[in-house]
Amino acid sequence: MEQQINRQGNTSIDVSFICRYLWKNIFVILMCSCIGGILAYVGMDHFSGSTYIATMDMAMISRDNSAAGNVDSAIARNLNVLNSEMLREQMKKQEEVSSLPGTVSASQVPNTNLITMSASAGSAENALRLLKSALTSYPTLTAYFESGYMLRNLTGLSVQNIQKQESKTILNALLASLLIMAAGVGLTVFYCISTDRIHNRKQASELLDMRMLGSLHFMKKRKNQKAILISDPGTDGVYVEEIDKLTTQVQSYMDQKGFRTLMVNSICENEGKSTVAVNLALNLARRGKKVMLIDADMRRPALAKIFDYTVDKNKSLSDLLQAKSSLQEVRYIDKKIPGFMCIFQKSAIAEPDKFLENKDFKALLKMISRHVDYVVIDTPPIGIVRDAEIVAGAVDAALLTVRQDRVRAVELNDVVDVLDDTGVAVIGGVLNMAKGERNSFGRKKRYGRYYYGYDNRKQGR
Repeated sequence: MEQQINRQGNTSIDVSFICRYLWKNIFVILMCSCIGGILAYVGMDHFSGSTYIATMDMAMISRDNSAAGNVDSAIARNLNVLNSEMLREQMKKQEEVSSLPGTVSASQVPNTNLITMSASAGSAENALRLLKSALTSYPTLTAYFESGYMLRNLTGLSVQNIQKQESKTILNALLASLLIMAAGVGLTVFYCISTDRIHNRKQASELLDMRMLGSLHFMKKRKNQKAILISDPGTDGVYVEEIDKLTTQVQSYMDQKGFRTLMVNSICENEGKSTVAVNLALNLARRGKKVMLIDADMRRPALAKIFDYTVDKNKSLSDLLQAKSSLQEVRYIDKKIPGFMCIFQKSAIAEPDKFLENKDFKALLKMISRHVDYVVIDTPPIGIVRDAEIVAGAVDAALLTVRQDRVRAVELNDVVDVLDDTGVAVIGGVLNMAKGERNSFGRKKRYGRYYYGYDNRKQGR
């Protein structure tokens, strides 16, 4: 290329891109969050029901008055035993509780000589059985460490000392759902920060091996509207101005190099290349230039649909290349726009690359370029079929349409290299269907409507 872009790295965080991508994937994130919450609720409801806790209060008392001063150390030693694995092993020797699920624990009532013994299980009966087993197993261990103190039960084993602790299934499931949602948002934000998908013009200038000539903001089609055309009085004035600026740069470059033929291309489908090609041709014709617009996408022709034009039989580009019709027969002249002509393709054909590789196609372009100022060619996506690469070898310049948030920089740079190898001059790219690209958009939009509305009224006088 004549101008190699100096990449500085994509260090800025585009909040607008992150918000757009989050909104685009919000349904998936919410769906995963809901499914995760439901699964968590079902699992916790099945494996963790309500818990029953049986308790008993005991007092640490001395066997004789000589040991009264060491009650705190005695309580500590007894708590160690009550919370030890030795007690658990002793309880397992009792057949009726050896396989019961549950826990046993003991704690001191602060600033007293009281100890609360508790057992928890999935049912009140099992909680009482565990507590009883712990109380009967404990005395067998006291002889090993304590002789001056003893524990006296202050309460008995009773259902009145059992508390039911409801499980927090719904709350835990909700927390699980929120965690999954937060993880989804976090992963999406991380992807937005780390990806090289082209999402604004500044980033494109930093990452791409070509110039970015401008951006075209996203416009929603009206009902039954075929395409966004600058010839439509209802088209936003700001969009018309953006097309005008793009046309100025393209025309300036081509005039400077003496180029006549321009192909408009993209990597993928639905990036708006056909609309950009049409509007470029229309704008050049408005400037008093003779322009021939050619639909060379013979796999999925779109220009006739854009103009809502019915192509007659044997009046397509493929018919011209097969010598079934002459140029005068297939050429469409728009009487409303002086100097604007089109060659349409009626329907898709098989193996169009064979016709494009034929020397007759190059000869056709050379012949047309001698009679018009510019030839604008709409081609198939270069990332899908080889047709565009073939056309590139027959034209002077190429313009790449880049849909915002869709194409990666590395893919675009590979395409630029492919086009360079064909010998075509890559003028640059245009960021299409852009959102969040300009500041004070509302003010510009209002101004554009006023300015272009005034201009249209003036022309209608």
